[in-house]
Amino acid sequence: MTEHRDDGRLDVPVERLAGARGQRRRATIAFLSIAAVVGGAFGLARLADDRTVPAGAASHAPLAALGRASPGEASAGPSGTPHRSTAPRVERLLDIPDRALAGAPKLVLIEEDGLDIRILQWMPGAGLRHIRVVPGAVEADRQAVVPVLAPRGDRMLVLSFGTNTPDDAIAGSGDRARLLDRAGRVLWTGDDLAARSGAVWSPDGRLVVVAGNERRWHLVSMAADGTAHDRVVRLPREVFLPSPTPIGSMSIPRNDPRTVPLGFSADGRWAYGGIVSPELGILIGEFRVAVAGATGAGATVGGAAVERVPDLAFGRKDALLPQPGTLGGRLVDPASGRIANWRVNADTTGGPPSLEIRNADNGLAFIVDDATPLGSGWDGDGGLFVLAADSLLFANQVTLGRIESDGSVDPPILVTGPVSGAALLGVRDGYAAIALTVTRPSAATQIVLVDLVDPARITALAVPSEATGALIGVELAP
Repeated sequence: MTEHRDDGRLDVPVERLAGARGQRRRATIAFLSIAAVVGGAFGLARLADDRTVPAGAASHAPLAALGRASPGEASAGPSGTPHRSTAPRVERLLDIPDRALAGAPKLVLIEEDGLDIRILQWMPGAGLRHIRVVPGAVEADRQAVVPVLAPRGDRMLVLSFGTNTPDDAIAGSGDRARLLDRAGRVLWTGDDLAARSGAVWSPDGRLVVVAGNERRWHLVSMAADGTAHDRVVRLPREVFLPSPTPIGSMSIPRNDPRTVPLGFSADGRWAYGGIVSPELGILIGEFRVAVAGATGAGATVGGAAVERVPDLAFGRKDALLPQPGTLGGRLVDPASGRIANWRVNADTTGGPPSLEIRNADNGLAFIVDDATPLGSGWDGDGGLFVLAADSLLFANQVTLGRIESDGSVDPPILVTGPVSGAALLGVRDGYAAIALTVTRPSAATQIVLVDLVDPARITALAVPSEATGALIGVELAP
């Protein structure tokens, strides 16, 4: 999935794929890669792969068995040797109309149009409806932007990547963020941020957490008068280094593991974060930051502003509450506390990533590694939905399937033919939203919404190719 690197740092495809503003094909592919990164693929790096499974763990889930190769494309004969087709590659979207589905969530589409951002809404069966334009939301010198809407849609945090100079690529020092209201008024600006880490809004939309460089988090809260207040929290080095820390050891900030905001506790008093290994590309630890009285610089809960935690405290009132639309909601099963932890395979063939399913106490349950996962999401009942393909880009087949709590795989829910790219946009209220894009022989993009219990209840939106904007975000709304 990535080019070879010698430094072991996180290498996310957003920087390489994004940037050609106004070119719909490249912007769409960039959007798909951003969706994959935010959806769980924290970092794409190479490392010697450890596949040791402890005694009692379930066997590997056979995702590759969910479907066979499409006619006319590469397939394997009895000997396992692939037979290549010489016919021109033809990619097709699914032949599904835009039809109404009772109880289905709405989808909010976010487009970049010059320096403005357009917000549209798709109600299945009713087509696209224009909501509003946020003028001047994009800064002219930005290479790529990632919007993060507040739960009520009245505010938007726009994360932007730097100019991709060598220093920016190493330290992310060129990343910024702007907090905007409905009219595009700038409420807060943050510099020297880690845009790859994303951001998370509190359920009431009054607080947004943004990760910065140099071991800090920004807790930006909204006051009653509409002004924004930034509380900067310095993360102790124990968050980044193993504990206990050997005497004399040092931590170099730009080589530190990256932190990502996961979500908030059930009682609203803590913001939970994950620590991502720059070599493994997976969660290697968790911590939490007190958010009570976030407008005050010295706010604490229980005498500690930041504390390392052994797990996400599942089942307690101060535990992480996985919310749809957050990274924690993607990773953590709200029914069991299990974590769908992405990691990168780094064997000599540059194999696809795999999913480690870990129990609430971080013990390994089973591994999914028989296909290339493009995204995953929990259904709230202990099952994990995985979008998988035979390759990251230009796949011959993409399959949506459900993995049971014991690692077994249900019959496929959705299977495509050849496509250029795909991403699982989210799982909510019993539905999954998937983005598909094709480029051969012509470019087109489609968003598919499918009932996960009754896959015959399915609808799709063809994203208009004549639109002037570039699709940069899709969110599921109740």
